[in-house]
Amino acid sequence: MVEVAATAQPLIPNHIPREHPVVTREYSLFTPSINDMANGIANWLDDQVDGATIYGPSRFGKSNAVDHWLQHLLSERHGGYVPMVIWSHLDPGGQNSVGRFYAHLLDASKHELAKAAKSPLDRQHMLIERWIWMAHQGGGKFLVLVIDEAQSMTQREWIWLVELHSTLEKSHIRLCVFSIASLQFYDEPIGMALSGGAHVAARFMLESRQFHGVRSAEELQYVLSGYDDATEWPKGSGYSFTAGLAPKAWIEGFRMGNQAESLMYAMTESLGESYLGPIDFPMKTVAQVSRHILLRIAGGANWREVTRRDSWLQVVSQSSHKALMAVVSAGARKKVRTKR
Repeated sequence: MVEVAATAQPLIPNHIPREHPVVTREYSLFTPSINDMANGIANWLDDQVDGATIYGPSRFGKSNAVDHWLQHLLSERHGGYVPMVIWSHLDPGGQNSVGRFYAHLLDASKHELAKAAKSPLDRQHMLIERWIWMAHQGGGKFLVLVIDEAQSMTQREWIWLVELHSTLEKSHIRLCVFSIASLQFYDEPIGMALSGGAHVAARFMLESRQFHGVRSAEELQYVLSGYDDATEWPKGSGYSFTAGLAPKAWIEGFRMGNQAESLMYAMTESLGESYLGPIDFPMKTVAQVSRHILLRIAGGANWREVTRRDSWLQVVSQSSHKALMAVVSAGARKKVRTKR
């Protein structure tokens, strides 16, 4: 007779609403790196640079920073609305055309006729008019274009962007282009810049800044504390994610912010002795394993047992953390050998 193991209990308890942000993963925790990104771009805007590059490995939280925080933080820094277009670039493959390029930018600019059948020249005129209008709405003479996944931009696209930049200059509108690029720890952003041509690099990419993940227990505590005091669900309830998901544990003193040392230990230990990269961890790991722990406690698990160091290590080891870190630090061994 074949024995079949009992079906594992689901991670998400039945009493937790399926629309809870921790269940859907539709939430964003503020991090020191997000603050650094916003400050860097704000300083570049103050200095009126034409463009710059923010770069870092995939899954470290760059897109999250752009989508959820950048507009608000820049507007707060500048004391008013900052006109911004966020374009999540897709590799055009063999369908790279100037008309499609303008259509994508029109869509990112929320133009109501972005998908209308128009000639490339008409689309260019529509885009220029839209950007001039947005710049004036901001009360100034500039517009911010953020290109997420900019590492897949083609040389032709960069040239078309230079043309747009020059056209706007004639209308006394300054276009500031900030490229958000997924590059590994040891990649150099200048290589991406020069792939678009020296004149593109000179215009948009003379400045660069690295986007980091979590590099210390202190940073991690700041991030994890967001579950305790910088989140709320349902809206207006006054309950943070931690308090709402684990009310009994919350009353007993459980706080996610207090788990930083254990999680940092687990993320470091799970890498193995052969790991040669920096201690710089992706927000993907932090969010994934924190969600797992929170939902287990919400399901009735003893929070003191679930948050033991060996428990954190087991959860991290079962995640994609080690594989992701191997990918983003792939150049480490080569870099070390070169230095010798």
